[in-house]
Amino acid sequence: MKPFLTIPLVLACILCGEVVVAPAERPFREFQGQAGDEKKEEVLTPLTEAEQRLNPRDILLNQPDYVADLEFFVGEEFGGYGGAERIARKGNRFRRESKFWTFVGEIGKTSVQLYPKTKTYDDMLPPPDDDNTDPETLALKPGTTLKALGTALVDGHRCLKIEIVRKNSPERIFAYSAQDLKNLLLVVQTIAPKRSAVQRLRNISLEVPDSLVAIPSDFKPIEHDSWKRVESAKVTYKGRPSKDYGVFRAPGGELFIWIEDAFYPWYYLYRPKEKTVEIAFQGLLINRSGNYIWKTKEEEAFSSTNYSGASQDAMDAHLEASPSGIKFRSNNYDQDQSIIEVTW
Repeated sequence: MKPFLTIPLVLACILCGEVVVAPAERPFREFQGQAGDEKKEEVLTPLTEAEQRLNPRDILLNQPDYVADLEFFVGEEFGGYGGAERIARKGNRFRRESKFWTFVGEIGKTSVQLYPKTKTYDDMLPPPDDDNTDPETLALKPGTTLKALGTALVDGHRCLKIEIVRKNSPERIFAYSAQDLKNLLLVVQTIAPKRSAVQRLRNISLEVPDSLVAIPSDFKPIEHDSWKRVESAKVTYKGRPSKDYGVFRAPGGELFIWIEDAFYPWYYLYRPKEKTVEIAFQGLLINRSGNYIWKTKEEEAFSSTNYSGASQDAMDAHLEASPSGIKFRSNNYDQDQSIIEVTW
């Protein structure tokens, strides 16, 4: 998160609702190495004596507080996607906001989603994931070397261009540090053989109010339902016992079922009152730390209450239900119509 996004870019652009699919070289054409634009050369100004004495690693490890608009774009061989959001950092605290969602938290530790309309928040979220644009990750990963190549103007700011090379990695990473903004990284660009990405800050302020990165005092935590693992549950797929599965029951009787050793690791929600089965979001159930329950061995899981109510996406599952189990057709519609059977 320091200073840029901390969740995978695909998820970020889906959430913010500003996904674009376009020729990969379209945005940020001024940066050398974008997909489809490899022949365009960037002209750098040689380093001054003072700039030569700067330590690129120190620059990445001592980023300032800021508020800014973030734009990102990922270019692939035949297209790309991108998005935008408003982000802030103050010390180890952060804020990420779009017109659809708002997150605040502590970098690398906690994350909270705010719901301004209801003045509530959800604090059962996993820590943000670092990516190739996190300055500490870039600076501290073993086998990484950093080198200042020269300076370039970015939006009127004289920026030090830093090359970041990782041992045994085909990626080329470049960071542009604005000297008049306390060495803030305005741009981080990653170039790989078949994929390129760039993230860029605009409309920057170095003044960050404490309230911007905090949970408002009048917000309350949302309610969570507690789900219990069905210890006696057994799952078969195509007539064979599953070796990697889980079954959790909600207070209302709903079942969350996953089968990791199926051809595709689908996740299902069974509603006994409606007698329906639907594909479930794999992150529906989490532990208290916000980690997906299917990645842990815990016996209790939590979810928001949004799952309750009638199904909106019921499958044509050919469901058969009995007091001791259910049988339904999986989402893998192959020739033998793969059957999942859950007993307890």
